[in-house]
Amino acid sequence: MKRALLFSAALCLAWSGHALAQQSSYVVLFPFDQSGLDAAARATISSAAEEFKRTGSAHIAVQGNTDTSGNADYNQALSERREAAVTSELVRLGVPAGAISGVALGETQPAVPTGDNVKEAQNRRVDIQVEAPPAPPPAPAPAPAPVAETPPPPPPEPMETRWSFSPGLFYGYNFHDQQATHSQLVGINLSLDYKLVDWASIGVEQAGFYHFETDDDGPGGRTVIGPDFYLGDMFYVGGNFGYLYGDGFHDEFIAGPEVGVQWEFINWKVAYDIPFNRDIGDGVLNTTIGTTFRF
Repeated sequence: MKRALLFSAALCLAWSGHALAQQSSYVVLFPFDQSGLDAAARATISSAAEEFKRTGSAHIAVQGNTDTSGNADYNQALSERREAAVTSELVRLGVPAGAISGVALGETQPAVPTGDNVKEAQNRRVDIQVEAPPAPPPAPAPAPAPVAETPPPPPPEPMETRWSFSPGLFYGYNFHDQQATHSQLVGINLSLDYKLVDWASIGVEQAGFYHFETDDDGPGGRTVIGPDFYLGDMFYVGGNFGYLYGDGFHDEFIAGPEVGVQWEFINWKVAYDIPFNRDIGDGVLNTTIGTTFRF
């Protein structure tokens, strides 16, 4: 009885390890008190062996049983002989012995429950379980196609500033006043420029000043317009055309060159204005220095 329980536990362990796999079952029946294999038994075992080979299975479980007639110890030994006969035939048909696990349960687990000492043909048997190979794991899902990342929008380009406004101080030295003497001009100057291209702009200037060291001291003004041409990032040259007027002057149109330096927010320029009613050497040399605001 103890040996039967051990065999039963071994069978349960053997089969439980393969419980999730699909199985094919075959039943080999034996005559009363016999363990030899007849033609029908051999045909059944052959089918089990072919199934093992066809499916590529790795395991066959063989379980020997008897009915309840007779002595329990005798029946245990009979079930062992029946299991051994089936196992030997499987090996003969090409099933590796290492792929076979066999147990013998005697009369302890009848297929058809009966009372003691009952002859039952269905209980005189060996069960063969051919375990099918586990299904291959599903192919890994294809990696999702990389999602093209939308590049962040480029930062907005800074607004181009073309206008500039420069208020500043004005000083002029006049080589010829109404009395043909030298005089000076001091005041403020306002200029407004528009950049046509990176290297050229056009602007208008308005100076208001006090004319002194002349016989007719007093206020005056200078209004000019003209282009400037940039030489690199700082220096520029240009020209002016406009009108000079006020106390101590013979009011007149003027024209002349200018040069300047634009550094950060500082704008400094020097111009020479030639009134149309004077010689070229009797003009007004003036300078302005101011702060530039761009917009």
